[in-house]
Amino acid sequence: MATRRTWIWIVGGVFAGGVVLLIAAAGASVYFISRHVESSPSTSGAALDSFDTVTSTFEGRRALYELDAQERLHLTTELSSLPTSDVSPSSLMVRVWNPDDERLVNVTLPLWLLRMGPDVRVSRRNEHFDLNRLELDVDELTRIGPALVLDYRNQDGVRVLLWTK
Repeated sequence: MATRRTWIWIVGGVFAGGVVLLIAAAGASVYFISRHVESSPSTSGAALDSFDTVTSTFEGRRALYELDAQERLHLTTELSSLPTSDVSPSSLMVRVWNPDDERLVNVTLPLWLLRMGPDVRVSRRNEHFDLNRLELDVDELTRIGPALVLDYRNQDGVRVLLWTK
């Protein structure tokens, strides 16, 4: 009888520990999102000015990736041909403007998180932009330093800008 009670305590303890871990993971996720995702209403002019401010810091340099009219991805410059930078970026910045919702969304993704390979999508209703589609080489992005990764606009006025910082 004593061994049965011991097993009940062990199973109960493991279950309680799992519940605590699940709650901690949920709390950590909420904390991460609150610190790394910002969404705010914006006018078209203000949103486009914020994009211009970012792209002006990369004056004369082309985005590393482009999407064509059929949204096929193309690498514009072989990353291995770019020089090594003295500055190592720590984050991939994502800025998205949606004229239908008049919202400007900014997401900061630490490069260490991208190395872990999570599925990252920027979504709106049934539309999404899958960051994994870019197949980013985080080590190469770190090596080349701050760079304009993608500057995309579609026919509906949606704009997506990715850069390392």
